[in-house]
Amino acid sequence: MADSQENIWRRRYQDEITQSEKEHHIPTSAAMSGHVISNLFLNILTIRQTRWYASGTARIFMEYHVKEWLLFQRDILGEIDGVLVSENEIIPTTSSQIVEYGKLTEDPSMKYAPGEEQLGALVNNFGWQLLFINRAIELAEKEGKIPLYDALNRLAIWVKHQITEIQLFLGKDPMDGLYQETDDDDE
Repeated sequence: MADSQENIWRRRYQDEITQSEKEHHIPTSAAMSGHVISNLFLNILTIRQTRWYASGTARIFMEYHVKEWLLFQRDILGEIDGVLVSENEIIPTTSSQIVEYGKLTEDPSMKYAPGEEQLGALVNNFGWQLLFINRAIELAEKEGKIPLYDALNRLAIWVKHQITEIQLFLGKDPMDGLYQETDDDDE
C-alpha cells in the first residue's frame, strides 16, 4: 500500500515538472510568478548579507530599512503563494526550484565590498525583480487573474519605492544604472 501511495506522489510530481516546463516555454502568469517568488527568496539573502556586512552610513541605512524589507517580502511571498495555490497553480517550494527559477546573481565576496557598493547590488536586484514582476503583471491581467494582478502590483509599487530610497541615499537618480526593457528586447 505504501509503495503505491509513494508512486502516486512521484507521478504527481512528474506531472508538475511537465506542466512547469510547458508554462515556461509559453509563459503564463503562474510561471512568471515562480520567477518572482524565487527572486524574492534570493533577494532576502542579499538583504541579510548587506545588513550584517555593510559598513559606514550604508549600515545605518540598512538598520533603518531591513526589518520593513524582510517583513514586507515575507508577507507578499505568502500572499502570492496563497493566490497561486488557490488557483491550483504550482509554486517553487524547494531550494533547487529557487535556484532554478531565481534570476538574481549572488556574490558571496560582495559582503567585503564597501557599503555603498553593497547597496548598489541591492538596487540591481530590485531592478531585475521589477522586470519579472512587470511581466507577471502583464500576463495576470491578460489571463484575468485579478488577485494575482493586485498582489503583483503592490509588490511592483513597493520595489520601485525601495529603488528610489536606495538611489537617493546613494546620491543617484532613481533609475541610474538599471536595466530598462525596450521593444527591441522581444525580438
